[in-house]
Amino acid sequence: MKSAYLVDTILPCGEIHLVGGPTGAGKTRWLFDTLLDWQAGRSVLGYRSHPCRWAYVSCDRRDASVYRTLETMGIDPKDIPLVGGMSRKLTLSQILDEVQKMAAKLVVIEAFGGFVDPPNSVTVRNFFYSFQDILEKTGMTIIGVVESPKMKPKERYANPRQRISGAAAWGHYAETIVLVEPKTPEIPNSPRVVTVCPRNASEIRFDAMFEGGRLVPVIPSKHPDLTKIGEL
Repeated sequence: MKSAYLVDTILPCGEIHLVGGPTGAGKTRWLFDTLLDWQAGRSVLGYRSHPCRWAYVSCDRRDASVYRTLETMGIDPKDIPLVGGMSRKLTLSQILDEVQKMAAKLVVIEAFGGFVDPPNSVTVRNFFYSFQDILEKTGMTIIGVVESPKMKPKERYANPRQRISGAAAWGHYAETIVLVEPKTPEIPNSPRVVTVCPRNASEIRFDAMFEGGRLVPVIPSKHPDLTKIGEL
């Protein structure tokens, strides 16, 4: 029997999910490792995975840039089913046609917010409404990667769902939202905070750091200075 989830509880099928954070926060690096765990059937954040055909669509950088990132992470490019949205100058309709030819049921789209202009409550709402029709017809699930501004902790909205860039409607209409943010924006290369906000499950939050080109969860015993960094 086909599961109703790509990842039990936190990633239901047939929805639009978002991964957000400032430029350079490590969103894509976290995604690559997480997707490869999911693809291999390993648990994600403690929940059971249900892999399927998928595609990664790069709309914010050329294919060569994606390959350089994968190289720094030690990932074989053959493991990532890449669709070069920027290199091939694909429109959203062309992207959807392409991934359907690949029989992809999960589609990860970088620079997802760039397809809504201008991003206000009405345009974002209508974008989600039109996409739901597509998801119902194709059986696809979307993970859209979006930007959020760099802000000091005291300037951030308390609710992580409200910290997605542009219109607040992004947080209203998306199903699960993942935020990757610097723990201390004033300090270069400070630990990241990864916050997972499912619609119908408890929030998950953990610290992560860059190690060997990857963004990996922190093991406190290996980073005794982490608390001090977070309090600066």
